[in-house]
Amino acid sequence: MAQSYNRAVRWTRGRFARWAAVVFSVGLIIVFRVAQNTQPEVKEDDRLTIVEVIDGDTVRLRGGDKLRLANIDTPEKGSPLHDEATAFLEKMVLGRKARIEFADKRRDKYGRLLGFIYVDSVSVSEAILENGLAYLLLFKKSELDRPRIKRFLTAQRRAMDNKVGLFSIPHEPESYYIVRHGRFRLHRPGCRSVADLKAGSYRIFQTREEAIYEGYNPCRTCRP
Repeated sequence: MAQSYNRAVRWTRGRFARWAAVVFSVGLIIVFRVAQNTQPEVKEDDRLTIVEVIDGDTVRLRGGDKLRLANIDTPEKGSPLHDEATAFLEKMVLGRKARIEFADKRRDKYGRLLGFIYVDSVSVSEAILENGLAYLLLFKKSELDRPRIKRFLTAQRRAMDNKVGLFSIPHEPESYYIVRHGRFRLHRPGCRSVADLKAGSYRIFQTREEAIYEGYNPCRTCRP
């Protein structure tokens, strides 16, 4: 009886082992064939293809991400030259073979990619700035030492000298303008962003043009 029981147990175990081996082998074959035949829906390069222009400094990529052009700030919707900036970007990038270089900080707080677009070796951001359709957008002084930012500032200065785009629009002047030390926003003296500043914590400019020429960006609240 014991021998018969042992033989039955060994037979059952052997049968289970053979069954498990077959299942494992079939599983490997299926995985291999699926991996062999499956192709990515979109090539990696295609994921960076620009498929839509959202506004003057933001595009949508085929992979689904939004890309925000770093270090420039075009007019918001409803502001003068918003439509012109958007149309300019569309003309430059849609249907064209573009190259994207990502910024040091890969994404902004909204989850958008940050970078720079080049078409036929032409910097799209420089072209936008030179046509007066954006302001240079900086966050720290060290950025001014970068060759790319130096070219951006030069492009903006050309737009200012030629009085094109944003620099052709008249602004109500103030007796002076304020910039916080360590910041790159230009404010009117009555702006709430610079209320109750302590002596020595800010810099005074006599004209808005003087500040923008150095790379300061007009505040979106007080709109100097």
